[in-house]
Amino acid sequence: MNLSDPLQRPLSDEDFEKLESFLVSDSTPEDCLFSIEMIDGYMTALVVGPEVIPPDRWIAFIWDQETNNEPCFSSEAEARTIRELLVRHMSSIARQFDEDPDEFFPVFEQFAYADEEEKSIAVENWALGFTVGMELAHASWRPFLEDEETAQLVLPMFLLAKITDDFDELTEDDLVNLTLLMPEFIIKIYDFWSEA
Repeated sequence: MNLSDPLQRPLSDEDFEKLESFLVSDSTPEDCLFSIEMIDGYMTALVVGPEVIPPDRWIAFIWDQETNNEPCFSSEAEARTIRELLVRHMSSIARQFDEDPDEFFPVFEQFAYADEEEKSIAVENWALGFTVGMELAHASWRPFLEDEETAQLVLPMFLLAKITDDFDELTEDDLVNLTLLMPEFIIKIYDFWSEA
């Protein structure tokens, strides 16, 4: 890791706060990914998935997935700062999988939350962000999703993101188990595409 390169430095707590403050501000489009957990899940899907997507494309998708709306930055300096924070976090996730994929943990495992409800919202946001990342490369993911065995690996994300009706049938124990399974399944997805 070349930490002398500014774009290779992991985000600090202050950096995360700065990024999340911008995401939830009135400067961003209504449909943007609005939390660090969403951003982390989204970027993880891009890193472990089937294709390399250029930064201009994946950054634009953060702001708006349908109409290409963009944030209203207060200055060019703010635009550069936010882009740099996003690229640095993406680089951190990519470096984790390059160097030690077995030690991967979603960002919600690295933060402290006030209570279980806040943690469950964070998990839901992370899972939803992952599915948005899959959507950006949906054509490349299609064979993976059409195979019954590999499709099981994304089931925790789909269930926890509440984008399937099956969520309502889950017990508290089911939710805990799915959350615990996610890192393991993400690593298996990474292995699958790495070997493809």
